[in-house]
Amino acid sequence: MHRSSYVTFVVCMLLSITLSATQASAQTLDDNGLWFAAFGNGTIESTSDRSTPLLWWFDAHYRLRDDSDGFNQSILRPGLGISLVQDQALWAGYAWIRTSPTSGSADFDENRFWQQWTATPSAGDYRFLHRSRFEQRWVETGDDVGLRWRQLHRAQKIITNCPQWSLIAWDEVFFNLNDTDWGADAGLDQNRAFLGFGYKSCPHAPVRTEIGYLNQFINNQGGNDGMNHILSINFFF
Repeated sequence: MHRSSYVTFVVCMLLSITLSATQASAQTLDDNGLWFAAFGNGTIESTSDRSTPLLWWFDAHYRLRDDSDGFNQSILRPGLGISLVQDQALWAGYAWIRTSPTSGSADFDENRFWQQWTATPSAGDYRFLHRSRFEQRWVETGDDVGLRWRQLHRAQKIITNCPQWSLIAWDEVFFNLNDTDWGADAGLDQNRAFLGFGYKSCPHAPVRTEIGYLNQFINNQGGNDGMNHILSINFFF
């Protein structure tokens, strides 16, 4: 893909984030939150001198709502992957989620299996991530298995004159593929749009930090939709 096509892609991403942030209406409930996350992935080292295509994945999350005064959710998500052609991989894993519902009911647990494809192309100072994830969800408040599809596109622009810093934009849309007895309705579930900046002290630094604004639109079919304005703080290792 030509450089001009990547620039067009970035512009479309920014427009998507802007539109998502303006979706609130009189029937939308707004809230402010604070999300922390840590992400890691890499190659599983071989005991021999031969390279291996096996990969590992782990991410953890801690989320606050109610103007950052109340617990919302925690997530632990390990996984394994296999490298395909350059910059592409297939993954599979498990996730445990603890959620505190806004209704005031008791906290509940969710167990989730997931599979995904990732691609990480680059062009000059631009870095991209495309991720397609399929989830199978078991929630302890019901008996049905919920199926959900998630599609993420992310763009990162390294600042040429100050390469420790970068501008980042991404958007992820969630679709429920079936109805469940624990509340999921088939169709659009939510959309998340992020705009922020990243910092890495040097090219080989073990940790990268990203901070920015995350807009989460929740489509509550038949009820009031949610619009959450979140300060998102992420660490990558």
